[in-house]
Amino acid sequence: MSAAASRELDSLRARVAELEQALSDAHASRQRASAADPSGARGLASIGWEAQLDEAERAAQMGNWLWELGSNHVTWSRQLFRILGYDPATDRPSPEAFLAAIHPDDRERMHAGLRLAIETGEGSGASAFRVRHRDGAVRECLLSSLPVIEGAGPPTRFFGAIVDLTERRRAEQELRRSERMLKEAQRIALVGSWSYDLESRTIRWSDELYQLLGVDPSVRPTFELFAGLIHPEDRHRVFGGAESASPLGIASPVECRVVRPSTGELRHMQMAAQLLTDDAGAITGLVGTSLDITERRRLEEQLLHSQKLEAIGRLAGGVAHDFNNMLTAIFGHRELAVRKVPTSSPVLDHLTQIGTAAERAAALTRQLLTFARKQLIQPTVVDPNALILGVEPLLRPLVGEDVELAVLPGSQIWPIHIDRGQFEQLLMNLAVNARDAMPAGGRLTIETANTTIGAGDAERTPELDPGDYVELTVTDTGQGIEDAIRQYVFEPFFTTKEPGKGSGLGLATCHGIVKQHGGHIWFSSAAGQGTRFTICFPRVRGAPSEQPARAPSAVAGGGETVLVVEDEAQVRDLSVAALRSFGYSVLAARNGKEAVALAATHPGAIHLLVSDVVLPDARGPALAAALARARAPLPVLYASGYTEDSLFPGDLLDGSVHFLAKPYTPTQLARAVRAVLDASAQARRAKGSGDAPPPASTAERLQ
Repeated sequence: MSAAASRELDSLRARVAELEQALSDAHASRQRASAADPSGARGLASIGWEAQLDEAERAAQMGNWLWELGSNHVTWSRQLFRILGYDPATDRPSPEAFLAAIHPDDRERMHAGLRLAIETGEGSGASAFRVRHRDGAVRECLLSSLPVIEGAGPPTRFFGAIVDLTERRRAEQELRRSERMLKEAQRIALVGSWSYDLESRTIRWSDELYQLLGVDPSVRPTFELFAGLIHPEDRHRVFGGAESASPLGIASPVECRVVRPSTGELRHMQMAAQLLTDDAGAITGLVGTSLDITERRRLEEQLLHSQKLEAIGRLAGGVAHDFNNMLTAIFGHRELAVRKVPTSSPVLDHLTQIGTAAERAAALTRQLLTFARKQLIQPTVVDPNALILGVEPLLRPLVGEDVELAVLPGSQIWPIHIDRGQFEQLLMNLAVNARDAMPAGGRLTIETANTTIGAGDAERTPELDPGDYVELTVTDTGQGIEDAIRQYVFEPFFTTKEPGKGSGLGLATCHGIVKQHGGHIWFSSAAGQGTRFTICFPRVRGAPSEQPARAPSAVAGGGETVLVVEDEAQVRDLSVAALRSFGYSVLAARNGKEAVALAATHPGAIHLLVSDVVLPDARGPALAAALARARAPLPVLYASGYTEDSLFPGDLLDGSVHFLAKPYTPTQLARAVRAVLDASAQARRAKGSGDAPPPASTAERLQ
């Protein structure tokens, strides 16, 4: 018999003895009441005592019985009738009735036990069995019997008790279910619980806490072990500054680092504790939880890093916009000056140097805009393998002879939607970065593969929605990236190179290109073990489109009237001078309201609107709409130092919007103006609309 069963049997024997004594007292009390009040008061006393006994048995879920062996007379308490499913008003207790109430599967065993008790004259011990009521309900019960011996002979009767364990078993099952649910909830939530008893100085850990702390479950938990797992730099904060680690000195809640003894892995935990007190208010111990927040901290750091890059991107975009305005003026006036300077003049060399410096500044500005994701792009559906193989000849001399270049295109790679030029720039920047990481030579591998991101991959790629992607990996065998600088890799102007050896914009530009095309870039690296950049671009449906050949168009002027709207004075004056030099009639305005007023008072036709995208009082599309309502729809050439997704729905270059990126030269401006005018004239001829309708009588001003 197990220790638990032995304890339960001892408890039942004590309760049976108490009930036997209670019955004896009830019998004596009944006799005294009968002698003192033969008229009927004894009946009331007997009824009162029996009611109390019945209530006590009901509360204990226990019924008692008495079996007179000589007369085979059986007496049941009212509660035993209820347990066995009988009616005390109609059913008579008997050994046969008792056996009939037992579940058929347990009946023979219980019958044998009763026979053995009679033969040996000993109690039956604690026997578990089931009772099946007449309505089919099954109750779990426990029977215990003791012989009653009078004199030196064999037992003359048996006294016993039957305990209904159904509710207790149900409660135990519910408790076990709750414990399992608690353990499962702790496992899912990465929460471990612990308790500390002040009197015994013992600490208990939940199963999940063993897992979180990386401690073998066979190890006996102690407070000293618990305190020793906390990172030394965090113990002062966890224990509230106590000189010695005291279990009652834990500050709550507090974040700390835990070093797992088995692997040395560092985990971030959030500790919370609560003092336990007795009824008198004295402290008896502590109960607390330990929540593993390692993954949450990682996601928070990713979010902060992303927000930091976004903020830097907005700053870079604004700076690049202002630089492009200045560079437009520099390019323009340089070109106008070159036209006026004789080819033999020494000034021409100075103008050439100005142009070279301006080109370098423009390239730097384009990199800033790419990082900020405000660079003008012309995405098309392309075959990534074809692009990589096309740029491979440029990469080989770029990485040098001491670096082995391996291009491994995957099979049947899906098309992607990307700007061809920026894809080439992405590969070249990654190749240069890899080359610089392998000063003594090495291997650079470029691979493509199709991949599908599922809902369960959110931890690995939290920024990617589930779907199909084309995965581009660029792997080098170089020096690797140290942990201390991992968070700065994609920041502009961050570089580990010597001054003058790099601008720190290569990887920042890669980050901007990937993000602007709806992809995601990340890397894995370790110092001395090389670096692997992984890029995922969304898959698109449809066949790759061929890149149309671009024949340089001749610069031609014209006699049309062009309305130029530009808030930057230098750029506006340059545009006016450049267009007039090509024969155009030019109207100039500083903002939207001035442009509408100028158009309303101009007596002749206006053939084209050249407008900055962002004006002090309006945006280019709003100005174009206002002019269309005031006069007639005009072809529009937009110009800006950067693009914004909110200005135009979809891609800029889908054929419906004409855009000229700053900085531009007078020649580029004239070529763009001519192209828009010719396209507009061709569209009118195709529609057969003839001349434009007359202007409206009253100009509609910008609000």
